[in-house]
Amino acid sequence: MKPSLPVTLLLAAFVGLGGTAEAAQAPPAAEVVRIVDGDTIEIRGDGRIVPKGSVVRVRLLEIDTPENGACFARDATDRTADLLPPGSTVRIQRDVDLTDRYGRHLLYVWNDEGVFVNESLVRSGHAEAVLYPPNDKHWPRISRAEKAARQSGAGLWTACAGAPRTSEAPEPAAPDTPARPGLPAGPPAGVPDVDCSDLPGPVWVGPNDPHRLDRDGDGIGCDSN
Repeated sequence: MKPSLPVTLLLAAFVGLGGTAEAAQAPPAAEVVRIVDGDTIEIRGDGRIVPKGSVVRVRLLEIDTPENGACFARDATDRTADLLPPGSTVRIQRDVDLTDRYGRHLLYVWNDEGVFVNESLVRSGHAEAVLYPPNDKHWPRISRAEKAARQSGAGLWTACAGAPRTSEAPEPAAPDTPARPGLPAGPPAGVPDVDCSDLPGPVWVGPNDPHRLDRDGDGIGCDSN
């Protein structure tokens, strides 16, 4: 029996985006379990990149969508849900780092129609392109997608007042901000973007807030969630 058209397209996309021919015969797969926000999902693995049956949180690599409650955040989450409906099967690919300091898997994802989701969200203006070395496998393609989105005014580039964070690589991680008594220090710059959903509760970010966790400017991040 010949593979269905979506599967054929998916395998072709995987090869074209850097997968080897051998990997394309059966690229690692997963089931979408839940959409957390625009750039974060939960999947159940097939035993290769993600242990079989295990549900893990995934941070989509090389992109950043607005924090929950910010301009265009709901649009980004809805778009990700359209591309990756819970229960659907996706193909996944890792880069140099498999996980970050928060235990999230760092992955590239293709949906069951062969759409490269990381790139698609950037091209439609639902996400910015953000490079976090050494994970740069698809950076040329994703950065070109942002350039096209900026030029056309797609999505958040027109809808949101003020310029979103640029796609330049972040500065090297600085020492953690001294913690306010009773609160842990917030995450430093230089790690894949952290959302409040990744943290157990409020954190002290002080005047520096690289992950845009402090919505009311009081120095405390995630205190309104």
